[in-house]
Amino acid sequence: MPKERLVEPAADAAQFDSEALWLRLQARDWRGRRALIVRGDGGREWLADRLRMAGAQVDEVSAYRRTLPTLDASQRRVLDAALARPREHLWWFASAQAIDHLAALTNDVDWRSARALATHPRVAERARGLDFGAVEICSPAADAVLAAIRRSIQLRE
Repeated sequence: MPKERLVEPAADAAQFDSEALWLRLQARDWRGRRALIVRGDGGREWLADRLRMAGAQVDEVSAYRRTLPTLDASQRRVLDAALARPREHLWWFASAQAIDHLAALTNDVDWRSARALATHPRVAERARGLDFGAVEICSPAADAVLAAIRRSIQLRE
């Protein structure tokens, strides 16, 4: 596909979500046009609904599934080590569902000493709901995530 046909949220967008993408798409005339949305099973219908309301024919392809992971012994040891020393670890979440999965894998954990980065306000809210002690919202852009990690390390020192 030619690069000029690919549309994505602005590089400086606060979030890389459907709403940010729609800001780039809504000026186009979608009547009679087709749109393909590649997403995970169970993803939100928000963008597809907006495109349909604008007159587009929307096709969707599920490219991945969001499921509760099954941890092997090695992965469980890594998780348990992180839980034993919450101040030495920084959790990075790009999905509220990932937080739900973490909660399901870790019964009765006290998250008040844990720190997290979240790539969206909805994700941050879910982490706060789990009682993470410190939650910072950062853009999912690599440079923003790296800067947030650096700030987290400085705060810990």
